[in-house]
Amino acid sequence: MKVNLIRPYKFIGLTIITCMLFTANTVAAQESADPAPALGNQANTAEQVPDNFIRFHMWDGSIVAGLVTMDVISIKTEFGVLDVPVSRIKKLFPGLNSFPELDKKIKDLITQLSDKDFAKRETAHRELTNMGLQIRKQLQDLNSDGSAEQKKRLSEIRQAIEEEFEDAEEEGESPERALIRGDSIDTPEFSIVGKILQETFTVNSKFGQLTVELSDVKMADRPVQEKISATKKTVKIASDAFFQRTPLNTRLRVTKGDKISIKADGVVQWTNWSTSSTPEGLSNQGQFQGISSGTLCARIGSSGKIFKIGKEHSGVVKQSGTLYLGIAIQDSYVQQNYRWTGNYNAKIRVTPAGAE
Repeated sequence: MKVNLIRPYKFIGLTIITCMLFTANTVAAQESADPAPALGNQANTAEQVPDNFIRFHMWDGSIVAGLVTMDVISIKTEFGVLDVPVSRIKKLFPGLNSFPELDKKIKDLITQLSDKDFAKRETAHRELTNMGLQIRKQLQDLNSDGSAEQKKRLSEIRQAIEEEFEDAEEEGESPERALIRGDSIDTPEFSIVGKILQETFTVNSKFGQLTVELSDVKMADRPVQEKISATKKTVKIASDAFFQRTPLNTRLRVTKGDKISIKADGVVQWTNWSTSSTPEGLSNQGQFQGISSGTLCARIGSSGKIFKIGKEHSGVVKQSGTLYLGIAIQDSYVQQNYRWTGNYNAKIRVTPAGAE
């Protein structure tokens, strides 16, 4: 997070930056035990901790950890109030509605993008870009009816944030979670969105009893044992999703050693040739890197080797990276004003090593 506008949080009888309940070895394990997920639910290898242990990650970068004095955290949803046991919470994210100052700042900066003063426009542009992935959701949902200058700058900011998101995925990092309106609580089974009713949390630590305010919390988490399982996803590949243009980013990161299987169907119409192709491609329309044009292919990472998928493919992943799907096409066709319609559909299953 590049912005820090939340007021300092309050402690009872003590001011401290970071506090931990357990031994140094346990703390070190916990701080390093949150790698970016690859595919599927990864088992958390942290030591067993008490049911009411929780870590609060504050907006200033510090962490407050210990035993909260409550057994449940209540969240008001459109279906009523749910009491979520602390022991079942994986992560907790206050939403924009819990940060009115930040919400107002984002709105003001967006308005400032069309200010008459060039310096103010530049400042707003820079600050919104620096907020990065945190405001990705707000900018995606924004329908600007402002000036041409505002629309142009918003487009540039969105592009910069999307590149940041894709870079994080390529590096195997977990992209920072975008803020949404409501508060959210993640459990191993599902996520809940609404309004967290507790405004403060009392935390018992070896340093004493501390009070943490919800409005000062960027996120909270706790280790929860999970069953490792396969990830399944269905995607649609557009008729012109060529590797020379823009292949489909499946948003799935695979890890070396994962088992992957893909089954595909669908039809792409080659309008200028009065023919069509299935994911198996056509044998009489040239090739791309030795693969027949029209064939559904895959690539792992931004510079990995392209390989054939066709109607069905299974195997073990040989390198880590984001999975891309695209259609092979002869180079000379890409630059011409040809037309393709239709799409392929692919069902993807990725099973991490050791999963059932």
